[in-house]
Amino acid sequence: MGNVRSVRSVGKLAAMAGTAIALVLPATNVAAQEERGSSLLLEEIIVTSQKREERLQDTPVAVTAFTGNAIRELGFTNSVDIAQQTPGLVIGTPVGEGNNPSFTLRGVGLNDFNDNNEGTVAVYVDEVYLGSLAGQTFQLFDLERIEVLRGPQGTLYGRNATGGLVHFISRRPTEEVDMYLEGTYGRFDQIKLEGAVGGPITDMIQARLAVAYNKADGYVENRIGPNPNESDNVAGRLMVNFDLSESASLLLNVHGAKSDVIAAAYQHQGTGLDLNGDPCSPDQALAGLCTDYFGYRDTDGDPWAGEYNRRGRLKLENFGFSGTLTWDFADNMTLTSITAYEDVEKFHQEDTDMGPLDILFPTFQLDAKQFSQEVRVNGSSERFNWVIGAYYYDQDVHMPQALRFGEDLDPSFYLDTVADQDTRSIAGFAQIEYDITPEFSILVGGRYTDERKKYDYIQVDRLGSPDLAGVPGAVLMEFNRDTVGDLAVFDKGVFSGKAGINWRPNDDVLAFASVSRGFKSGGFNAGFTDAPPERIRYNDEKLTSYEIGIKTTIGRVARFNATAFYYDYKDLQALTFDPPSAFITNAASAKIKGAEFELVANPFQGLDVNLGLSLLDTDADNITLPDGSTVDNRKLVLAPKTSFNALVRYTHPVGEGYLSAQVDMSYQSAHYFDVFNQPLARENGYDVWNARLAYLFPGERFEVAIWGKNIFKEKYLAYTFDFTSDFGFNQLFYGAPATYGLTASFRY
Repeated sequence: MGNVRSVRSVGKLAAMAGTAIALVLPATNVAAQEERGSSLLLEEIIVTSQKREERLQDTPVAVTAFTGNAIRELGFTNSVDIAQQTPGLVIGTPVGEGNNPSFTLRGVGLNDFNDNNEGTVAVYVDEVYLGSLAGQTFQLFDLERIEVLRGPQGTLYGRNATGGLVHFISRRPTEEVDMYLEGTYGRFDQIKLEGAVGGPITDMIQARLAVAYNKADGYVENRIGPNPNESDNVAGRLMVNFDLSESASLLLNVHGAKSDVIAAAYQHQGTGLDLNGDPCSPDQALAGLCTDYFGYRDTDGDPWAGEYNRRGRLKLENFGFSGTLTWDFADNMTLTSITAYEDVEKFHQEDTDMGPLDILFPTFQLDAKQFSQEVRVNGSSERFNWVIGAYYYDQDVHMPQALRFGEDLDPSFYLDTVADQDTRSIAGFAQIEYDITPEFSILVGGRYTDERKKYDYIQVDRLGSPDLAGVPGAVLMEFNRDTVGDLAVFDKGVFSGKAGINWRPNDDVLAFASVSRGFKSGGFNAGFTDAPPERIRYNDEKLTSYEIGIKTTIGRVARFNATAFYYDYKDLQALTFDPPSAFITNAASAKIKGAEFELVANPFQGLDVNLGLSLLDTDADNITLPDGSTVDNRKLVLAPKTSFNALVRYTHPVGEGYLSAQVDMSYQSAHYFDVFNQPLARENGYDVWNARLAYLFPGERFEVAIWGKNIFKEKYLAYTFDFTSDFGFNQLFYGAPATYGLTASFRY
């Protein structure tokens, strides 16, 4: 089946790529003189990847950027949707849809589901870092653009990240009145509404209010209860800009969101015993010929149906505000101060066993509060661009969790845990770019970070299980400064930075080479653990990147960007899963090499083409197995060797309006969901296709579109977790089925 799928995928990709190239190449010599018509993809994009505004093609960083128009036309509604059209970016769902995402960029990611951890790919919204994983899945609405930066970010951004970062940037208040309203009705009774209005309040004050609502019935059928995997989200944002003087302004941003749904449900794969009661082989398990250790087997073969006896709840609430002061206090010098606060709360009840039996029912709770302060000064002169600044980050995480094992089994147990983690990080940073000649420039930057974490964990046996302490209320583990001393503290100072050289032979070509180093701080394992104290803490990981790239603009018709890289990855934080516990351990090393290619073209009026390709090779050594032994030569998690994305859109005048037809797709080759590379944790590869047909009415204010996602009904794994050792089953997380709908929008 996997081979058939691969052949079909390659055929589709080759056909689309061949068509696009055939259209682009003959047009590049003549189309530069033509009108651009309705092109959206080739519009000039201004990014702030280096903490200053500059053209995407002038930025010596591997960046994929989406404008607000592109986000709307691609149908991105959630923060995880961007992976569909970003080469090298894969986003997993270790605890189900709508919950903690696992952003993985160029094979660098973290698949830990514990809420006290932070990702290797940092997520920012309006220049504010979001530390809580639970706060990184959110609705997309009223955005100016999205920027995805690849590679370690160890200089300019507040939280060091070994994998890269994703920055979501909202539309700011303007001095002219503008507004939009958009409504969608789709499959599974989806009702999605969003809108925004903005403009001047006085000569010195501008404001913008944006709101979004998305509700849909669950797309997974539960044969014995209400359907899970539903949506019920509401979000809002108010931004007010005060012009304090001709040279200073203050932007206030208040935002919040709430989601309260039946939690995502997974598919049950029996992996414990075959039909004769003997140990199940991986081949038998993959063929669906096995049960779990308790006798249950899901036999329907439907990835979107099951029998779930727990009406688990997933409730997420977040609230935050920020104040950004900008002051041009001297010629070509700007002071920026960003003060921000974020609060994320979560309540999650999971039906871990995914069946009708009372086996394994955990409850996860979270209250994460963070405060951050950044101050920086940007400056420029005839040959220099520079930035210097300081950053402070403080996060408090409170995590009560409970695990119940079987009401109808004897014996049963009930674990109650509470973890508290305090993180404080202080950093100073600087970067300078110097033009040696009009064609050549060099870049040097560095950041010193002092990071301190304190951890307090306690686990209690509430029922007094004979297999545990045997006494109700007995403390099974207590890990804090009083019991384990400095083992409960992570305190370290780390230097990271970047050096590069850039060559601009003309306005249409930029070539660059760089060496950069980033790190992700160490931390502490949480969850339902029985590990010895020395396994609770893990150390920081470091990544050194060697990268070369080129960015080219072909007249007014095409942009072609390419990057090649090599990563030297030390002490990577690898997840070891031994149910029901998950441990982060530091593997010895990994080597990653690869390349990305992006082509955006408008070969003739009305036609837009966007192609992206990622090639990746990962190799990790000294991975610790649950029994303490180690293995080498493993592929990293969510690191497909090949990924490809494509979009073709044609817009043509019809009457006095415009009719547009769009097809986009994404392809992932085979990849794993655990670093041990088990057959049960492998997706053999898949491609997902979407389509959109829209009519923009005369006057270009009103548009109606019909759309479909996963139109070929592809069945693909988004994640897996193997519970075979203790429970005899494997959790399967499938991507969403085919959806379709109608969207109408009005803009003023």
